[in-house]
Amino acid sequence: MITVILPCAGRGERFGGEIPKQFKELKGVPIFIRTMKVFEEHPQCSCIVLAVDKLYKKFVEEKIKEFGIKKVYALTEGGKTRQESVYHAVKASPEKTELFLVHDAVRPFIDKTLISRLVKEVESFDAVIPALPVRDALVFAEEERLKRPIPREGLFLVQTPQAVKAQILRKCLERAKSEGLSFPDESSLLHHYGYEVKLIAGSIFNIKITYPEDFILAESFISK
Repeated sequence: MITVILPCAGRGERFGGEIPKQFKELKGVPIFIRTMKVFEEHPQCSCIVLAVDKLYKKFVEEKIKEFGIKKVYALTEGGKTRQESVYHAVKASPEKTELFLVHDAVRPFIDKTLISRLVKEVESFDAVIPALPVRDALVFAEEERLKRPIPREGLFLVQTPQAVKAQILRKCLERAKSEGLSFPDESSLLHHYGYEVKLIAGSIFNIKITYPEDFILAESFISK
């Protein structure tokens, strides 16, 4: 059984606006709904669990009903960090879950082919994540002054969904909680505890809507 985890409790402070960015409408459809629809239509994804700020729980429930999303298994309370939200969502997931796909709610252009590749590849690894090699030149700077260039060979931009075997993710989350540790994503969490994480090619269209200009780009994707 594959359970999709959507941390959906972020405040979107970098994006700005009256409501968190995941709830903003993109061509008439909330971003988080567009994201869920991809997993809703993927035959291998059994259910979806969302971690949501309690202030927006009713709003989320209404939108799920309005857009006919059927695979939602549970809404659970979001945490102060992404890891805490994922922890709550994992705890609220079906016990028979064998694989978790943890995905950013603000990446609405994930495609079904990439999901299928992740599910296939994770059969042989503890976890599999999509990533893109860094294309641009990199530098380290302090106080707006370039200090040194950074070689980009071997550097990747990490995306989601991150596919993790359920037993391993549960174990790592519990351990990190007991040790008071926090990590930015599941791959970092697993790597810390010695598990092997496989990288596969991500998609340049699998953008994360973080800033207002990302929203403009997302609108152009839909228009074209």
